[in-house]
Amino acid sequence: MSAGAADAGQWGERMERLSLKSIPGGCLAVLILLAAIGPAGAVQPGDPGPEWELTSAEGEEIVFPAHARGAPAVLFFWATWCPYCHAVMPYLDAIRSDYAEAAVNIYAINFKDDGDPVAHMQELGYGFVVLPLGDLVADDYGVWGAPGLLVTDGEGNVVYRRGDTQAPPGTAIAEQWDREIRAALDAALGR
Repeated sequence: MSAGAADAGQWGERMERLSLKSIPGGCLAVLILLAAIGPAGAVQPGDPGPEWELTSAEGEEIVFPAHARGAPAVLFFWATWCPYCHAVMPYLDAIRSDYAEAAVNIYAINFKDDGDPVAHMQELGYGFVVLPLGDLVADDYGVWGAPGLLVTDGEGNVVYRRGDTQAPPGTAIAEQWDREIRAALDAALGR
């Protein structure tokens, strides 16, 4: 028998010994409750968004939601390595342009990234508010996967949060998110 097969056999034996009986009742109840309510801390539509402060790529201290000055905003949690992020960026830039009269900003909050988000975004040339150190803000919103896409109303309340997808990265999913974000912005603006 190979070492891998022996390890697999031992693992199987351990799993057979582990049962729900070995988990204390109080812990089991907490696990069931957490499974029922979803990811802990995930801010959902209808929830007030957490306040946060980050330094932009230009060195400006951004305090949110005050920086939005009463306008709706798009929070875009992204990473340089994320193909979904790259697919949706041109659509977000078009949203920024189309909603400029309503003072809508796109806050590009970088997280889970070992790359250089500032240089990367400068290379791409989008007019987002680039925030390179956003891991803690992503945690506050319960964003674990990229891209995180949220829309807030003028008071910082979340009115849209991107749902999970099984779609491959590309135009089709980016266009879907574009439609959803525009609908949320229009609703927040009373259009």
